[in-house]
Amino acid sequence: MPLLVTRAFMNKKDKAFLSNTHIYYSKGFLRRKGENCILNIFSEVKEYLTARQVAENYGLQVRRNGLACCPFHDDKHPSMKIDKNYHCFACGVGGDAIDYVSRMFGLSQYEAALKIVEDFRLPIEVKGNKELSEQDRARIRRERTERERLIHIRERFDRWCNHSIESLRDGLLLIEQMGIFLNGKPPDIIFSEDYARMLHAEPIMNYWLDILCMGSTEDKQELFMKGRKEVEEVAERVRIGRERIMERNRGSA
Repeated sequence: MPLLVTRAFMNKKDKAFLSNTHIYYSKGFLRRKGENCILNIFSEVKEYLTARQVAENYGLQVRRNGLACCPFHDDKHPSMKIDKNYHCFACGVGGDAIDYVSRMFGLSQYEAALKIVEDFRLPIEVKGNKELSEQDRARIRRERTERERLIHIRERFDRWCNHSIESLRDGLLLIEQMGIFLNGKPPDIIFSEDYARMLHAEPIMNYWLDILCMGSTEDKQELFMKGRKEVEEVAERVRIGRERIMERNRGSA
């Protein structure tokens, strides 16, 4: 149904906005100049894309059940439901695809709609004073490049977190198993330097594992930036220590 508008409810700001966006008042309807379609850019964008499609394009990882960690607050557990629209049950924000982009990039609703049209190359003709200038297009291209770079870093970070959790758990299991295995073994094996290194590594490995499993995003990122090499080295040291102890045990048998 067309949107009915009366002049009594249109202030100067509304009229200026309609003029700038090439939408005009005619016989009580909002229409595009030169077009028969009464839909404006907002409804056209929402016809093409859901909030989920837009959010995933800008880096949001959505689970199969439609839940995701809300990007608008420090969300450790998925609290945002997203499909055609989105809603966060923790911080309360919500809206459609355009609202998501507006909130994510600090844009007005109209600027967000234009950004979606440009980024997704939607077949929506945008006319008038608000048409994207070359400067705007260049800015959007820079934003897209930066966004892709950040997505790459995020994917690398997520892979490292998952791999490190697995490596640390495996290493701690090796230390536990080695303690059982060494029961009753000769003193030169029990008190070997390799086993001492394994025991020395156990507390810090537990500490790192706590950060990766239960820590804040900031703590995980700090470990990734400053300690990822040490995490890998310690996990590898435990694995090698176990192999050397087993080899020494076979030699003494």
